Amino acid sequence: MALTIKAKYVNGTLEPLEPLKLKEGTVVTISLEQDEKAEEEHDSLLEMMEKIWASVPDEVWEGMPTDGSINYRHYLYGHPKEEK
Repeated sequence: MALTIKAKYVNGTLEPLEPLKLKEGTVVTISLEQDEKAEEEHDSLLEMMEKIWASVPDEVWEGMPTDGSINYRHYLYGHPKEEK
């Protein structure tokens, strides 16, 4: 019987991400394939932000306002702009 499951490697052991319908003591042969997509999900917050920043074209960054910390109310809620 062939069965494909997802598992996470934690502290030296593989932990299935779903229950297995096997009798206790069943001997199995395991073939491993690393899930590249799942590996990407473990990026740090900084790595994730760097990927997002890199995906934004330079001309978009050049058009971004530089007074966001002063005029956040204007950009979020439409309040009048404040002077620097």
